[in-house]
Amino acid sequence: MGSYLLRRLGTSALVLLLASIVVFVGVRALPGDAALALAGEERDPAALEEIREKYGLNDPVPVQYLRYIGNSLQGDLGSSTRTGADVSEVILDRLPVTLELALLSLLVALLIGIPAGILAALRRGSWIDNVSNGFGLLGLSIPNFWLGLVLILVVSVQLDLLPASGYVPFLEDPIENLKRMILPAIVLGTGLSAVLMRQMRSAMLETISADYVRTARSKGLSERQVVLVHALRNSLITVVTVLGLQLGALISGAVITEQIFVIPGFGKLIVDGVFTRDYPVIQGVALVTVFGYVVVNLLVDLSYSFLNPRIRVGGGAS
Repeated sequence: MGSYLLRRLGTSALVLLLASIVVFVGVRALPGDAALALAGEERDPAALEEIREKYGLNDPVPVQYLRYIGNSLQGDLGSSTRTGADVSEVILDRLPVTLELALLSLLVALLIGIPAGILAALRRGSWIDNVSNGFGLLGLSIPNFWLGLVLILVVSVQLDLLPASGYVPFLEDPIENLKRMILPAIVLGTGLSAVLMRQMRSAMLETISADYVRTARSKGLSERQVVLVHALRNSLITVVTVLGLQLGALISGAVITEQIFVIPGFGKLIVDGVFTRDYPVIQGVALVTVFGYVVVNLLVDLSYSFLNPRIRVGGGAS
């Protein structure tokens, strides 16, 4: 277990290093002169040269990268080139908003996807299976932005049930906060629930036909005990893996969803950073996102041994 953790931590550090290089070089590969974007209406050559010197844009890219990664390791992600605000503080201010949206979306996905997948597998070929498969197909096919606009039009404009946009901090007004987060959570969670439903159905179909499940039935256990105690736990291994892999899709989906519902979260921050060529903000947000993705996948790997004691994270099944 200890050696496995060390190997995984080493791999995670390598992934973070490669991701930081890709992000740093990718940001600088954007078309146009960053100094011109920062200068706004100012086109004076002396002013442009001053901006380049101030932000080190005249230095070779490798030198800029080493300076950036050195500061980042000390917790300094730089200052926004547009507002002058500390990037770490900006990220800490926006991150809770996106985490709340992601958690609510995950809750929506789990509440819909897991029960629908189990019922579809246990009632294979019935109308429940057909409805679940139809929902899965729709959930995977409908773009987030289209579903968001439709929900705003129907739920907010025509029925006047929930606010169409905006954000209120949870600590300031919990009820108003939830009212404004329900629609974005449904939009972001619907696609993930469709993925979970299909994976859960497939895993359950495979598990309920396994020998140990037939043995459990032959011992006289009720169908409820067979499903909940024996089949469901092993089927969740596949679902947990999918959840870890879908985190990136959840974050990328949050970018669009936050724009539609005017939520001041992580996604809106990175979009604004790209439009204004705010290098420190883009790099900081990307690095924090990659870090979160790596941590979640590490936790997913460690959860395998809990879900199935036969699996040892140090190497294969016992």
